[in-house]
Amino acid sequence: MEQGIFNPSKLTKARIARGLTKKELAERTGISRQMISNYELGKTYPGASKLLTIVSELDFPYTYFTSETRNFYEGATFFRSQSAATKRARDMQAVRLEFQKEIYDLLSQYVNFPELTLPDILMKNIYEITNEDIEEKAKELRSLWGLGKDLPISNLIEAAEVNGIVVVESNMSDDKLDAVSEWIEDRPFIMLTDNGESAVRRRFNVAHELGHILLHGDIESIHDYTSQELKNIIEKQANYFASCLLLPENGFLKSLLSTNLEFYIELKKYWKVSIQSMIMRTYQLELINDDQKLYLFKKIGFNKWKRREPLDNELTPEKPNLYHKVFDLIVKNDILQKNELISYLSLPKDELEKSLDISIDNKQLVQKSPQLRIVK
Repeated sequence: MEQGIFNPSKLTKARIARGLTKKELAERTGISRQMISNYELGKTYPGASKLLTIVSELDFPYTYFTSETRNFYEGATFFRSQSAATKRARDMQAVRLEFQKEIYDLLSQYVNFPELTLPDILMKNIYEITNEDIEEKAKELRSLWGLGKDLPISNLIEAAEVNGIVVVESNMSDDKLDAVSEWIEDRPFIMLTDNGESAVRRRFNVAHELGHILLHGDIESIHDYTSQELKNIIEKQANYFASCLLLPENGFLKSLLSTNLEFYIELKKYWKVSIQSMIMRTYQLELINDDQKLYLFKKIGFNKWKRREPLDNELTPEKPNLYHKVFDLIVKNDILQKNELISYLSLPKDELEKSLDISIDNKQLVQKSPQLRIVK
């Protein structure tokens, strides 16, 4: 689509990205709900003043609404905490994932991203995947990425980025939605929600999404499964993968000198994994029984550690920086100026600042008044 032609689908995406219904956008702009619907269906086009009102409310650049819709081959999308997240939150995150596709599509025209290095993707029905399959995939990944068989992973996000996985932060907060992952074209993307989560929770989220990427190649759409299948099978498999990856059996066993709750605090410093995750791993390895596990979790509840554990305020969360490095490389090598890159991306300032980890001066935002024409 040429610049200057209103793109109805972009209005829909911008509205969803801001978490608004058509009714809510209509109330905020003073434009009727029916007219908003007509704009999104392409039945009619907003005039310059109406588009200006919409642009101002949604805080997107004009050029976003007149830019081309790009089509990408997409695999299944996996949402961390799928069963608890609302449809609105999942839709908002899905649109933000599309923003990441557009950023990658532009940046990759100028810089070669790291080659993707992954073990073979498991292509099994979810009911046929065994714990042994999951353990083996975690071992294969550690071996292929040179993470060592029995050692803590120093920086999981960095390891993922070095091996060709795009990890980004989204400009969105939702307590019930931590992360989302998806294969786009021939590369997996992991997008993290900005929940101010602890370092250990973030690491587990990334490991969990890596589990989906490696284990669930046979899944075409999560909508083919019931909420119970998602929660009790698919999510549990990804959780088990995360445990195996972050806490390899032999290394964890050697370090586990006691199952006293105070000792788990010391272990957390070493493995950078939550106390609750380490208790579950101890249980998975049959070192404690059901009663012992229940006792430990009751103590966690009594100590009010379910949401905030000891050391959560001391360990520094890992941050993705691949996009930032690529953006910086393009600018510093005078391939494109910073304001040119920002202009070409045609995405909101707040999204670009978060995704690229940059600051944008308002002077660097090239805003053009809308000049629309109807295609006959």
